[in-house]
Amino acid sequence: MAKNVKLRIFGKDYTIATEEQESYARKLAAMLDQKMAKITKGQSLAKLDAAALVALDCADEAYKASANLENIRSQIKKYADDASKAMAAADEAKKEVDKLKAEIKKLEKELAVRKALSGSNGNGSNAK
Repeated sequence: MAKNVKLRIFGKDYTIATEEQESYARKLAAMLDQKMAKITKGQSLAKLDAAALVALDCADEAYKASANLENIRSQIKKYADDASKAMAAADEAKKEVDKLKAEIKKLEKELAVRKALSGSNGNGSNAK
């Protein structure tokens, strides 16, 4: 539910309706007040001109933040894709390892059978 918050920006009082916390609205007002004071320091700018320049500065910051956010999203997507590919490669490697382990067991059994057969084909004696 919207609530009315009284703010003072650059010497003028404003009452706004907001869903946000009052402290948040006051923080934004203080930020704008500081920007207005900074931009008019040492200059004779009309309040409307100063407000327009502050709005332009805020729009610039928002645009750059948005572009940066999009870059971060793109990087996260790339990392997620890379992770997915790495997981698929790891699964393939595990399958190959399991296949090779099974082949080793098969060969070990075959070797054991051959050793047993070669031992029984002779005279049964290993004496020299």
